[in-house]
Amino acid sequence: MEVLLEIEKYDLCELRDVASKIADILPHSGVLAVHGEMGVGKTTLVKNLCYVLGVEDAVCSPTFGLVNVYKLGDRVINHIDLYRLKNAEEAETAGVFELFYSDALTIAEWPERIADELPEEMMLLKIDLCEKFNHDSSRRLILSRT
Repeated sequence: MEVLLEIEKYDLCELRDVASKIADILPHSGVLAVHGEMGVGKTTLVKNLCYVLGVEDAVCSPTFGLVNVYKLGDRVINHIDLYRLKNAEEAETAGVFELFYSDALTIAEWPERIADELPEEMMLLKIDLCEKFNHDSSRRLILSRT
C-alpha cells in the first residue's frame, strides 16, 4: 500500500483545503473507499470534495437512496453509502459492483460492508477523530493506494 497523503490534524474549518489536497491526487475514474467511525465526518468531507471537483448540484448523503450521481461535463462522480446494506448480495442487486468498473469516480462510504468485493486497485481514505483535549474535534486522515 502506497501512502499518497497524510494529514496529522485538521479542523472542520479546514475541510475545503483538505478536500483540495485530496482532489489534486484523485484519478478521473476509479474507486475511493472512505473509512471512519460513525460521526467522524465522512459525508461532510465527501461533500467538500465534490464541490472542489466542481459539482454544482446540492451534494447530500446517499444513505437512503444508496447512490447519488453527479455529472460534471464528461466526468461522473458516484457517491455511495453502504451503511444500510446487510451484505454484498444486496450491493450486487443494487448495481454497486458495476459502478466500481465504470468510467466514473466512485466514492464509497462504509466500504467494509462489502470488503471482499472491493476492487483490488483502489484508493483508501481513512479518517480518524483525534483525541479530544479541551473540546478539540480535529481529525487526521491517510489517503493511500492499493
